[in-house]
Amino acid sequence: MPNPKKKPDEYKEIGRDISLAAQKLISEKLGSLQDLSLLGNRLFRTMEPPRDETSFLNDNVLPSIQANIVLEKSDFELGESFQLRIQLQNTGNKPVSIVKIDPLVPTDFEPSAFSGSYEIVSTYMDLKGKKLDAYTAEYVDMTLRPIRKGKYILAPGIIYVDNIGMRMSCKPEPVLIHVSETTLPNRIKTGFEDLDILLFGGIPSNSATILTSISCDERDLLVKRFLEAGAKEGNKIVCAVVDPESVRSLAEDFRGNFNVLVCSTKTDDDLVKLPNVTRAQGVENLTEVNIALETLLENLGKAKQEEGRFCLEILSDVLLEHGAVQTRKWLSRLIPELRSKGFTTLAVVNPQMHTSEQLHAILDLFDGEIVIYEKGDREYTKYLRIRKMHRERYLETELVLKKNRLMTTPLTLSCCRRAFNV
Repeated sequence: MPNPKKKPDEYKEIGRDISLAAQKLISEKLGSLQDLSLLGNRLFRTMEPPRDETSFLNDNVLPSIQANIVLEKSDFELGESFQLRIQLQNTGNKPVSIVKIDPLVPTDFEPSAFSGSYEIVSTYMDLKGKKLDAYTAEYVDMTLRPIRKGKYILAPGIIYVDNIGMRMSCKPEPVLIHVSETTLPNRIKTGFEDLDILLFGGIPSNSATILTSISCDERDLLVKRFLEAGAKEGNKIVCAVVDPESVRSLAEDFRGNFNVLVCSTKTDDDLVKLPNVTRAQGVENLTEVNIALETLLENLGKAKQEEGRFCLEILSDVLLEHGAVQTRKWLSRLIPELRSKGFTTLAVVNPQMHTSEQLHAILDLFDGEIVIYEKGDREYTKYLRIRKMHRERYLETELVLKKNRLMTTPLTLSCCRRAFNV
């Protein structure tokens, strides 16, 4: 009679002990029984060759998992995303449950995508008891991005349990990968290390790049980083804005080389009184904006600073007010002039404010384009990628933007393929 005082968990533990004892007994007696067969009440030796204990246990008692690492190559650029595939194969005749792959994310790497409904926890992937039937295989794909250069060994461990709850593990053959860093000459640092790595050092000097971005904090922080990095390096800075509040602190902190052109009549009088702030009428009058810009650039031409950064934050307002044809003509004159005066230009436009035809009418005037966008796979998650950089090398990588990272210094990388564009 079963003891009514025993709990179900205790019966489960007793059953597990009995199973383990049976496995131990088979292991101990296998040497004398494996080549014998019973006929009636007599034992006869079979003609099959003897089998070792481990082989018998693997085929009849213990499950067996084999794992392999699949990589297309082993050399990567810093910041370049690559796909890591783990091949799991159950070579035994019993099903198993895959608990986790630990560690899967090496030190100095960050995950950006992975297959299935699995979950990344710290350095391991939780497979949530994924069932792997006998003689079947499963692939686990993951996209990793290195955040530091060096040599690394990928050696993930596979943790699984059998049908009676025994916990086991296996390891695939380790793989060595090498991460190198490339920094090209004549680059202007953006102030955001993640982006600089994708650009092999920064935006090409003396070029014109457009930032096509939805309205978001990440965009504003990225622009501020670009301006602040130049101001700290002593570059001559010009920023054309409608609302100067976003650059007020920079205008106050770097009065010697940070210049603001405010294209609005609705401006704080205290800000306009600063010697490095110029006010023009609104963008409705492009002639007045041009005159104010020419005067400002002429005065800056007398300054000692040779390298300059120009931020054009009024572009969407100009495009809305004057249309694609007039805006294109205006940019066709302005961009070469800024280039001749030693400026690296970053223009900002909101694609949601314009039709596709209006937007494409001006995009080809710029040497490069950087885009910030949202995707439906993660709610409210912003992504950044370089769409073009004329005749320049860059990494064609999707970068996850996080506001707290943009607000902190220094930054490291958080991708999905590599592409050199020349």
